[in-house]
Amino acid sequence: MLNKSSVTPDKEKLLYRITKISGIAWVACIIGVFAILGYVVGIRKEMFDKAPEVFAFSLLGLVLLGCFAFFIGLVSFTSLILVRNSKKTQNKLLFLIKLALILAILPLYLLAYILKPLEFIKRLKRFRLKELLPKQIHLKLLLTSAVALLIVAFVIGYWVAGEMTAYQLGYVPEDMAIVGTGSMYPTWPKGTKGKSPKELAKEVVSTAGFLHYPNGIVISGKRYFGHTLGRGDIITWENDATRALTSQDGAEPAGLLKRLIGLPGDTIELRDGVMYLNGEPQKEPYTAKPHSSFGEKFLKECQVITVPEGKVFAMGDNRKGSADSREIGFAPIIDINYVLPLSKQKGILDKNWRDTSKDLDASSKVRLDKTRYVELLNEKRKDTGAKPLKYQPLLEKSAFKRGEIILKYDDFSYEATRSGYTQIKAMNEVGYSNIAYGEAPTLGYYEAEELMDNQFEFPDTKKFLLNKEFQEVGISEVEEEVNGCPTQVLVQHFAGYVPPNYKTEDIESWKTNLSRLREIQPSWSRLKENNNFYQKNKNDVDRINEIISTRIANISSIIARMESNQWLTATEQRMVNQDKTLYDEQEAVATRLNSQ
Repeated sequence: MLNKSSVTPDKEKLLYRITKISGIAWVACIIGVFAILGYVVGIRKEMFDKAPEVFAFSLLGLVLLGCFAFFIGLVSFTSLILVRNSKKTQNKLLFLIKLALILAILPLYLLAYILKPLEFIKRLKRFRLKELLPKQIHLKLLLTSAVALLIVAFVIGYWVAGEMTAYQLGYVPEDMAIVGTGSMYPTWPKGTKGKSPKELAKEVVSTAGFLHYPNGIVISGKRYFGHTLGRGDIITWENDATRALTSQDGAEPAGLLKRLIGLPGDTIELRDGVMYLNGEPQKEPYTAKPHSSFGEKFLKECQVITVPEGKVFAMGDNRKGSADSREIGFAPIIDINYVLPLSKQKGILDKNWRDTSKDLDASSKVRLDKTRYVELLNEKRKDTGAKPLKYQPLLEKSAFKRGEIILKYDDFSYEATRSGYTQIKAMNEVGYSNIAYGEAPTLGYYEAEELMDNQFEFPDTKKFLLNKEFQEVGISEVEEEVNGCPTQVLVQHFAGYVPPNYKTEDIESWKTNLSRLREIQPSWSRLKENNNFYQKNKNDVDRINEIISTRIANISSIIARMESNQWLTATEQRMVNQDKTLYDEQEAVATRLNSQ
């Protein structure tokens, strides 16, 4: 029977050999990983998803082999310490503390264990090499410095290797500039007020660390260790559709940055300002306002769509100020190039998100403070030299009538192509008339500041609201169901008086016509005194005198209105239109009478 002392040396030798082989294999794997990374990235200048698969297989194999060697070395080395510790009795707690410290610097400890630096020092002393060194250099200090440098090199080497590997696999965040268009408000702030969309697209308001997408490693067409897209992630993608959309206002063609809402297979519906995912209403804390998700060209109100395979549905957080999948359609996953996972947003970007506990209540629908809105608009008009608007209740009534027709016929065109019920007809029905007028319908629920900001983001709308011809305004919110779909339209009616400022030559032309008519009127009237001629041509004589009298009366009224710089009434405008007809008839009758 063998005793304990005869068995222990054999165990120590075996564990020592396993540890040594594992350490060598582990170091070799590290060197191999660096070599492959250096060749693929440095020499071939490729990413692993584009390089031949042999490199990806080799890299993955070395990483797995290195991990296995490290684990075996760790187990064998720990066992070796335990075996050696069994030769003598010591405090178990002290042993565990030592073991924890050793494991914390295991690679260095293994290197020291294999190279045996203490024996190396003894050999130096034995050969008296210390005497060969300069007197001011101490051997212990030299060795201590070498060990310190080795530790630093070890730490830096691990850090560099980890960073390079993480970068190649797409795990290192890359800072991206967030511009001030406001489409992702409140997650990120809006840009400076008053700037044009083109200027806002260049103004950087924040930065955020995005991961490359797709990340991980591709082997035989399959991706491993990569981020899986999830709802709530913020993504960027670029294709022909995004470039066409972003260049509409004269800005540079670019991609879009939006929040991922629907994954392949999900159903999306926008109803009453709420987003429904797979039939369930969603509370979305990152949106700017509750009840703010309305349809656009691609996805209309109360339309249910299913996200197809290979694509996702994305929207901006500021739903009323974002152009996204609702307008240009789904985002192809193949076009996604960066992603900010939802988990990475928590605690950083969610500070400005809302409390959504009452989002689905009817009371959460925002209402427009009309007085506040007019105050804000008048401040803008004052800056441009335009006169302030006065609120006109009759225009509010005409706006309400137009809102009802807009929803009834689902026709937002100013010309009312489907209903024929225009703004001027609505104003006439409520007993209001004016010279200049215009209409601005908006779909959705808005607060005063929100509506103002949204409208002034669009140059044409901004120009319309600042029109110096307008002097009065009326606003109505009309909420009804359209084809079973709850919908609200906010209609603004503007009107104002602008003097006609007729041209002097136009007035003089009418005066000349009047003067000529008055000159010829007596001669045509005297034909009635020629009894024989009058009886023979009674109808023509009476008609030409009637025409001349009518034209004199009409033109006199037209001239009086023009000289007072007032707009012609509807009756007077008809006089203008009829005068050419009367003139032609006068000439024809005169020709017949003169031929007698």
